Amino acid sequence: DHVSKMLDSKAIQNQFSRVAKSYDAASSLQRQIAEELIDRVELARPNEECLLDLGSATGHLGRSAKEKFPNMSIVEIDLSLAMAVESSTANASAKTLVSSAEMLALSNESVPLVVSNMLLHWCDLRLALTEVSRVLQVGGSFLFSTLGPDSLLELRSAWAEVDTFAHVHEFFDMHNLGDALIAAGFSEPVLDTDHFCLTYDEFPDLILSLRRMGATNARNDRRRTLTGKKRYQRVVNTYESLRNKDGKLPITYEVVYGLATKAHQWSSNSFPVVTRTEER
Repeated sequence: DHVSKMLDSKAIQNQFSRVAKSYDAASSLQRQIAEELIDRVELARPNEECLLDLGSATGHLGRSAKEKFPNMSIVEIDLSLAMAVESSTANASAKTLVSSAEMLALSNESVPLVVSNMLLHWCDLRLALTEVSRVLQVGGSFLFSTLGPDSLLELRSAWAEVDTFAHVHEFFDMHNLGDALIAAGFSEPVLDTDHFCLTYDEFPDLILSLRRMGATNARNDRRRTLTGKKRYQRVVNTYESLRNKDGKLPITYEVVYGLATKAHQWSSNSFPVVTRTEER
């Protein structure tokens, strides 16, 4: 029942590799959310010696955390080699690894703090949380942000007027996230949400912005043929009806923030370890 089983991991890796050079210019929302996460680190775990930035992209969160916590060492992990190159170039003091969130190249109980900004909705949730639990020290904290089910609702509804294909990802609600965290060995997860609304002058600007931040459709059940002119124009026309009082086209992001603590020593008997082949 995990939404992320429906995603094409190779397509996700490719789309983020393609936008590595332009990602910083396009990802102002991600940077804003990263700053919120760092503020929460300051409240929850300010004295840790090491922070693992999981899904680090170009490394903004790690660089910003280093400015606020100069004595904290930063480990950055991303699936995309192109993103890792950008990150290591911009933040030479950090240790940068290329690794899947579902199969982390780290030893058991090796880090005290994992922070993940806008990654989990691109992952197999159960595998990713199990891996975070595995690498965290007992009593260590996991701070994250991810997208909630209200995200991109305008785009979802516009495409629903045109065809029955899935054009927008499904996202985890807080209840499912909380259950998944507990199943992975975390205790008393604290979750909250915030909503952001970005606006654009024209529909192509909105779509281009999504592409530049790597947020294109990677569902396995996505339509594989090109969008015809008539279908595209119907989506544009539907979206035009959503212009706000300022004449702008809105797109909504629901951001779920979470904080959870690893409760028990990790062992392969404690938590379900599922291989990729069994997941399929």
